[in-house]
Amino acid sequence: MKKLLLLGCIGALCSTVLKSADIPNCYNEVDQVLWVVSDVEKTMASYKELGFSQFMDLGKVAVKSGTTENMGIVRLVCANLAGAQVNWIQPLEGASIFHEFLTVHGDAAMSLVHRFSSKSELEDEIGRLDQLGIDILDKITMETGEGELSFVLMNSEPEGKYILGFTYGDSGLKIHSALSDENRLDMKLNQYAFAIRDPEPVSNFWKRIGLPELQIRYPELGDPMYYGEPADHKLVQGWQRYGSIAYEWCIPVKPPIVYEDHIKKHGEGIHHLAFSVKDMDKVLEDYTSRGFVVSMGGTWGEKGKPGSGRYEYIDLEEAGGLTMELLWNYSQ
Repeated sequence: MKKLLLLGCIGALCSTVLKSADIPNCYNEVDQVLWVVSDVEKTMASYKELGFSQFMDLGKVAVKSGTTENMGIVRLVCANLAGAQVNWIQPLEGASIFHEFLTVHGDAAMSLVHRFSSKSELEDEIGRLDQLGIDILDKITMETGEGELSFVLMNSEPEGKYILGFTYGDSGLKIHSALSDENRLDMKLNQYAFAIRDPEPVSNFWKRIGLPELQIRYPELGDPMYYGEPADHKLVQGWQRYGSIAYEWCIPVKPPIVYEDHIKKHGEGIHHLAFSVKDMDKVLEDYTSRGFVVSMGGTWGEKGKPGSGRYEYIDLEEAGGLTMELLWNYSQ
């Protein structure tokens, strides 16, 4: 949740990353997010109201499975959300992994995708993961008017809590390069975050692959609120960092808390995208004036002192199932 809580553990995290140097470099960056929604028009309209403008509506596209030979039709919209490249996928007809995911989880982000420079590098990684007991869940292609999108999806969700995805070469690059991170409120992507029950098996899974184990923290929150009311909630945080964007694994301990809400509705998995803001009050005034609701919030550190800050969550359950977190860090 709070970026500055990482400062005390940067040394340990950097040491872990160095030990993971033998894994492919593409793990250092999330290339894109596969995000399944039941109403892409509603989702896109909500994010426009939130100040995002970088969208490419690719209409209806066919999804072909290279493993099951299933074929489905989906509506596809690509977007850049202040640095997060997302693909909103609305299942329509037929059968596909996206149809199956929506049935199980409802609206939710399904996969974080990493990009290999070549097909041979991707195949080498698939072989390495196979030796670790992680097999392919599906290979899919989507034919669009802007070129073919192709993904290899690994069977990582049961233990890792989200589907590890891969692409390679220039698949989809034409689309993503056309979308900038420009947004009305000058926000910047800060982290990808997950809601889970038990951090130890999740940490062990990703460590087995070669990624950093979770660095566990027990944050002390100030002025915690839940839907406008004071709340005595508690959580545990598991931190990972591979490059410029942190991963936060949120473990609810004492409700009411938004992570517990998400797990009950969607299951464990990707919970929110977090964005850094320059003026929290300005952003909240903008959002609440447009009808958006603050679901949770609070502070950390000593108010008005270096190392302190504020976090606020925006309830976007009806706009694609993911929560948005806003982060503000004190600076002199």
